[in-house]
Amino acid sequence: MSSLPFKLVSADSHVAEPPDLWLKRIDRKYLDRAPRIVHEQDSDYFVCEGALSERQGIGLLATQPKYQNPKLRGFGFAGRWEDVPAGGYDPLARIKEMDAEGIDGELLYTSFGLTFFSIPDLDFQYAIFQAFNDWLANFCASAPKRFFGVAMLPVEPVERAVAELQRCAKMGMRGAMISIAQSPGWGSPVYEPLWSAAEDLQIPLSLHVAASRSGFTYTDNIFADFSLGFGPTMYTVAAMIFSGLFDRHPRLKVISVETDASWAAAILERMDDRFEHDQGWAGFANHISSARLPSQIFHDQIACTFMRDKTAVFNRTIIGIKNLMFGSDYPHFDGAWPNSADVLKGHFNGVPPEDQLRIGRRNAIDFYNLPLQP
Repeated sequence: MSSLPFKLVSADSHVAEPPDLWLKRIDRKYLDRAPRIVHEQDSDYFVCEGALSERQGIGLLATQPKYQNPKLRGFGFAGRWEDVPAGGYDPLARIKEMDAEGIDGELLYTSFGLTFFSIPDLDFQYAIFQAFNDWLANFCASAPKRFFGVAMLPVEPVERAVAELQRCAKMGMRGAMISIAQSPGWGSPVYEPLWSAAEDLQIPLSLHVAASRSGFTYTDNIFADFSLGFGPTMYTVAAMIFSGLFDRHPRLKVISVETDASWAAAILERMDDRFEHDQGWAGFANHISSARLPSQIFHDQIACTFMRDKTAVFNRTIIGIKNLMFGSDYPHFDGAWPNSADVLKGHFNGVPPEDQLRIGRRNAIDFYNLPLQP
């Protein structure tokens, strides 16, 4: 029974790709290189040539013990597939989990694929992405008013990105994920066809933590890097705004995923201030063509998801009450499940019911135009 007076919509949840997904679905010429899970004495490992982590233990997905102890800590890389929650790969089991959590619908992302944007062989990467997108579309078709897929989008060459986005839209996908870091940067004219296609198809584009060709490590301290994991996304969002691409594409929507949201409160005022004071010497790098301030562009076209971020909820009027969405991150080790509603309720002390409804449900429905009652 949910501890909130409404059902949630999770703007950030995940599937756990079955061990044989790519073995069954990838273009046969890549079968010998297909991503897969291998069983070894100390752990099961996920292997993929060219990924940021070419060989990684699956322990951070082997989270079945969270059902016995939601506050369980100490998950490591070692783990077995048998301990991955069935709701990660079985749609019928997933519906039962959602009903128990009081979740009406979920935006579904890859798990293993978060590290695939670094794959240098672009044809191989494309085959991997297509196989996943086909599987995810099939998963979501099991409950099209509960599951809403977010496709993996190759962006080189841009014509390939546009074609795959169109294909995934026809399969019913509601979002598409692009790499956080890209060269040339997203402000380059080369990507204009992608932004136009996303506008026309009404598909929001996601910047999901860790989903980047270059990762998100800046230091030699893993606690620092994970605590500040929003850094790469924060820079990318700011650069996209100042590049003027949102002026050229006023219907484009971009969402920052699983980097929480309080960072936005820290940058919006400063972006407006720099925009006002620095144009004399930095104007050559500024291509905002509308009368909107950077903060207004953010409020109009950008959103953020969070798992646990009381600071963001407290600063919701600065970030934008329509720009915040809750995500459970199921079935990952650090997700807000299995007591998602209780976790979110703990953020809502003194928050008006209408704001609670927006953050926990309505914003995701509006942003993705989901077939759910707001």
